[in-house]
Amino acid sequence: MCITEEKLVDRYGQGNPHERFMLIYKNYEVFLKLIESYETGLFNRILYEREYNLRAMNGEDIGIRVQTNRISDPTARKAIENLMIREAIEEANDSGNILKDTDDPEKHKRDILTLRMMRREYEVFNTSLNALTGREYRITYRYIQKEKKLEEIADDENLAYQSIKNLIAATRKTLEQRIIPFFRESL
Repeated sequence: MCITEEKLVDRYGQGNPHERFMLIYKNYEVFLKLIESYETGLFNRILYEREYNLRAMNGEDIGIRVQTNRISDPTARKAIENLMIREAIEEANDSGNILKDTDDPEKHKRDILTLRMMRREYEVFNTSLNALTGREYRITYRYIQKEKKLEEIADDENLAYQSIKNLIAATRKTLEQRIIPFFRESL
């Protein structure tokens, strides 16, 4: 069983560069999917919290109708709000203060910044992985993608199990040395 989206984002946001490298390395096969899943969940959480809190502030939950003299277009307002939430998440930009009407705006901001850092650092990781030589790349990719077990990779490559294990350890160390200098020290 792999790590949950929420645990991954929390650990990533609190981790140092080495810990974040290891989170990507150990969860490579699902890393981007977990980010996307968390982003979708975060979008919905922010949307629902805003809807609920704004209704509660306007007295709509207790059956009181508030009459205003302004002309409104609820569909357009909803579309703009959705766009602003997506922009806040994708670009880590809350210039429209879209998070202020949520239950925990600071946690949402932290999550959004963490997600942005995760995407950027994954890109650095992936680029460095692709820069490995043919055999190193092929073996390491199959290993971190969890396509096959080490024994199967050794059979496919006509190498001893220990040789594959040593190559995996060496490429992980190489990747770590190449990548970590490009990771932020902290969020």
